[in-house]
Amino acid sequence: MSELRISTSDRQPGLEVPHRRWRIAWLLGFGVLVNYFDRVNLSVCKDALHAEFGITVVTFGYLLSAYNWTYCLLQLPVGVILDRFGVPRVGRVSTFLWSVACFGAAAATGIGGLFAARFLLGIGEAPSFPASAKAIGYWFPARERRLG
Repeated sequence: MSELRISTSDRQPGLEVPHRRWRIAWLLGFGVLVNYFDRVNLSVCKDALHAEFGITVVTFGYLLSAYNWTYCLLQLPVGVILDRFGVPRVGRVSTFLWSVACFGAAAATGIGGLFAARFLLGIGEAPSFPASAKAIGYWFPARERRLG
């Protein structure tokens, strides 16, 4: 855990970076992939939502924007939150909110519940990519973070 807080500029030359960083990178990459699937899965089930809930195209747009607006609005403050509380703590809270939102979407019995779940999903997923990028910066030396 303490290694995660060491920035690459604080490392001494020749200090070996742990090999578990590759497992962490794969885990972070998988998390970002699932994040992407969660954000687009509503589009895939559009016809089923129209049939099940009888929603209009406008209502479907509101459901899509519930995620997009919260995700977008939290991108700036999430950087400050990551700097203040650290990647591990923010990542845990984010994953918890993200999981609750996914469960809430599956358990929703109406548009209000689905809207609330999508809103919470945007909040829970907002730190995902910035936290992953910051963690990669901690775990990988600068020479391993680029091509060529």
